[in-house]
Amino acid sequence: MRKLHERWGEEVSFVDVLIRQAHPGPRVPPYRSFDQKLRDAMIWQAEDVPYPVAVDDLEGTVHQVYGGLADPSYMIDADGRVAFYNMWTHAPTLHEAIKSLTQQGERGIVNGGIERTPHIAASMTDGWKGLRRGLPQSFTDLELSAPGTASGTWIGYQLKPLLAPLTLRAKPLPLAAKAGLALGAAAVIWLGARRATAERRAARARNSSER
Repeated sequence: MRKLHERWGEEVSFVDVLIRQAHPGPRVPPYRSFDQKLRDAMIWQAEDVPYPVAVDDLEGTVHQVYGGLADPSYMIDADGRVAFYNMWTHAPTLHEAIKSLTQQGERGIVNGGIERTPHIAASMTDGWKGLRRGLPQSFTDLELSAPGTASGTWIGYQLKPLLAPLTLRAKPLPLAAKAGLALGAAAVIWLGARRATAERRAARARNSSER
């Protein structure tokens, strides 16, 4: 999003809204007070975020009003209406939506109004930073809910120098590059699933030997 802001920040107002603890764990438990959320927002703002960071209330009222999904982005037009809804925040998709909105006078629905594609490449490349804050619980919870995802995120982070130019872009990739990236993401998830399976088998073997 920082790269998107670099391109459009003088024409579009960007705001992050802190909604919940994405990957809770022993050191980062779910929020119990608004002060906890406010403190985390201030920490996030200090991490070189070049636009305002707002804080939802403890009940997540704004989050629920806007659909309650895990990682959405909304583009609001000059009349205060939702012009585009990106269900899974994806900078290149938002870049195209912003470009379309500026071309039609900054008013009205653009690009069909909604984009539902589950863009996982960016989170597989850069998601480990958030996941590791809640270790070990965050890793276990994610791996159980979506086998291979947590392991794949760790592998993707190790490959970040190689993947980042493709996965953390502000503008869309050519079609051929998208196809290659999809295969690469699938390979990372497959490797993660293999690693998780091997770890489960090793754990079962240890438990059996201890009996």
